[in-house]
Amino acid sequence: MENVHLPIRVDNREQGKIIQRIERLEGVELEFTDLDVGDYELPNGVVVERKSATDMVLSVVDQTLWENAAKLKANHDQVIYIVEGDLYEPRFHQQALDIHRALAHLTIALGVSVLPSPDADNSGMLIYLLGLNAQLEPDATARPTRPDKRRAAAEFIVSGLPGVEPDQAREMLRQLGSVRDIVNADADTLAGIEGMDEERAQRIESVVTYGSRNH
Repeated sequence: MENVHLPIRVDNREQGKIIQRIERLEGVELEFTDLDVGDYELPNGVVVERKSATDMVLSVVDQTLWENAAKLKANHDQVIYIVEGDLYEPRFHQQALDIHRALAHLTIALGVSVLPSPDADNSGMLIYLLGLNAQLEPDATARPTRPDKRRAAAEFIVSGLPGVEPDQAREMLRQLGSVRDIVNADADTLAGIEGMDEERAQRIESVVTYGSRNH
């Protein structure tokens, strides 16, 4: 590989084996900083969020995953989660179906990629290869419909819920206030929004509550 130069911005919290691995790779130039969102910023608008499998499952259970994904998408063209470890190991009373639903929603509704990794060493190599691909094929990362403002990002996320069109997403945000408020709302509250019917409200509730013990 000739004349490799790969700049990567890294959040200051990232350290240990993964950094040691990345630093050994050819042409890497790491810039450590306090990133507002994400752990690794790669060329051409690609961001990587690295999580342990336990942290990923916990973010599904406590529903912080969706707010985190919204922030990442509001600021970057392409969002990638690298998950280290076994997502399906029993923990927090979640079931395999809970993980399936989360991965399906991230991938289809939000356009977020989730890549598995057994450990930090392999994560480092994966980040390196992602960076090389992002650098050499910038057009592949372009996503013209990406919102460029936080309000637009919130509308983008809400419109990914079952049966919610962009106009309905704006109305939901107007009445309830934020993506978090919508995620935390029950079906009765959602059904009270102008233009929303009870059937859609129940479908939305079923999607956003799959991490709880009662679902």
